[in-house]
Amino acid sequence: MSKNKIVKDDYFEVKTVDTGPTYFLEEDIYVPEELVRNRALIRIDMNIVQFPIFSKNTKRKRNEITTYFFNKNRDIFITVTPAAGDLIPGEAEERIFIALMKIMKEKGMEQEFIATAREIKEAAKINTNNYLADIKKAISRLSKSNYTFKNTMYSNELGTILSGEISTPILTYKSQSEISSDEMKRIKNSINDNRIKEFYLIKISDHFYKNSVTRFVMKSYDMLKVA
Repeated sequence: MSKNKIVKDDYFEVKTVDTGPTYFLEEDIYVPEELVRNRALIRIDMNIVQFPIFSKNTKRKRNEITTYFFNKNRDIFITVTPAAGDLIPGEAEERIFIALMKIMKEKGMEQEFIATAREIKEAAKINTNNYLADIKKAISRLSKSNYTFKNTMYSNELGTILSGEISTPILTYKSQSEISSDEMKRIKNSINDNRIKEFYLIKISDHFYKNSVTRFVMKSYDMLKVA
C-alpha cells in the first residue's frame, strides 16, 4: 500500500510520495573471460554499441534496478538505476539518443549542443503528433537514470579499462524553462528558425563523451539508415 507523508512548519510544506517497491533484476551476459580481460579487445568488441545501455526487456518494471554481469566472478558488470518511480531506458530512449548523436555530429561533435524538438523528431523519424511529449520524456529518462560501470568502461585517454566503479548518467540537459533570458535570446538568434516549439541544451556526461560517443555516433548513422 502506498503512503504519503506530509511534514509542515510555519514556512513550507514537504510532501514525500511513496513511489512503490524497488525491484532488482540480474542478467548474466556470457562473454569469454579472455575477451573481457583483454583491454585491446574490449575497446573493439565491448563498447557502448554492444553493452546493454538500453534495455530490450519489454516487461520492465518501475523502480527495477538492473545489473548485467559479464563474468563468472561477477566483478565485471553494469548496473542501471532508474529515477524513483520510473523505468530504465529502453528502445524509445535509444532511438532518441541515436538522434541526438546524429545532431551532435552535424553540429561539430561538441560535448554541449542545442537540439530542437523538430531536429530530434526528424533525426529519430518520429511520425506521431505527440512527439513533443515523447521526446521530453525520453530525454528526461536519459538524464535521470544512472549507470554504474565496474571494470567495464574503457578509457580512450589511458588506453585501458577504468578499474573500480564509475557512476554516471548518459547526459544532462536544460529545457527552455530552465534557461536564462539572456541565454535564451542568444540561442534563438543562433538557431534562426521561427518554427521552433521547443529546444534542449544537451550535455553528454564526461565519461560517455570521452570514451564512447565517437564510436556510437558512427554506429548511429548505420542504425538510422535501416530504421
